[in-house]
Amino acid sequence: MIKANYHTHTARCGHAIGTDEEYVQAAIQAGLTTLGFSDHAAYPTPCPGLRMNIEQIPDYYQSIRTLQEKCASQIDIHLGMEVEYYPSQWDTIREYRKTLDYIILGQHNLTIDKDSVYEFDNSDQVERYVKCLEEACQHYMCDYIAHPDVFLWKYPKIDESVLKAAEKIADISRFYDIPLELNCGTGVRIGKKEYLDGERYAYPTRAFFEIFAKRKCPVIIGLDVHDPKQFLTEQNLDRALSVVDGLGLNFVQDIDLVGEAKKRKLKFY
Repeated sequence: MIKANYHTHTARCGHAIGTDEEYVQAAIQAGLTTLGFSDHAAYPTPCPGLRMNIEQIPDYYQSIRTLQEKCASQIDIHLGMEVEYYPSQWDTIREYRKTLDYIILGQHNLTIDKDSVYEFDNSDQVERYVKCLEEACQHYMCDYIAHPDVFLWKYPKIDESVLKAAEKIADISRFYDIPLELNCGTGVRIGKKEYLDGERYAYPTRAFFEIFAKRKCPVIIGLDVHDPKQFLTEQNLDRALSVVDGLGLNFVQDIDLVGEAKKRKLKFY
C-alpha cells in the first residue's frame, strides 16, 4: 500500500459511505502516513448524489480540522477538495483556494452540470476538456490533475484525438509542474469494458501513460476512496499499476503537496 493518498471522499457527496473518522482509522490501519480529504466541491446550485451542498461546507471543514488535530500523532491529515474548472463559479473557487490546504482538479463536466465527461464521443468534446485543464493550471487553481483520462469512460476507442489530448496534457503537466493522477477508482473498480479497439479498463489507460512516461511527467497515485474499506484492499491499486507496468513512470508519491499548494496560491488569480 502507498503511504500517502490525497484523493479521499466523504459521505457528504452522496455516493460515498462511512464517517470521516472511519476513513482516518482505516487509513491508519492500512499503514498510510498522510491522508488528504478531497470531497467533491460544492457550488451554489445543489446537485444531490454527485457533490456536497454549500450548506455542508462548514461541517466538512470543522470535521476534518478536528480530526487533523485529534490524530496528529498517528497520521498527517490535510483538508482539500476535488474541484472543477468552472469560470461561472469563480467566486466560490477563489474561496476554496484561499481556505483549503490543497485542491485536486477533477473535471467531470465542461460546464457546471452540463456536458458530462462520461458521455464524450467526439474529438470536439475532448479538445474542450483539455482546454479546461489548461486554463485551470494557468490560474494556478489546482495542485494535481485527477484522472486525466476519465473522459475515456464512454469514448469508443483510442484514436488520434485521444493521443493528441494526452500529448497536450503532458505539455500542461511539464510546463506547470503539475502531477497527473494514476486513478485507482471506478475505472478499475468495475472491471474491464469492451470498446471498438478491444477490452480495457475505462481509465487509467496505457496509451495515455505511455506518453506521460516518455515526457517524464510527474505522476501521483490517487486511490479515489469512497468507502473506508477500500483502504484495506490493494486490488484496485494493483489493477491500476498493471495498466502501466514497465513504463517507468516518474512517480512523485512522496511530494509535499501542501507545500507546493502554498507556492501556487501565491500565483493564483
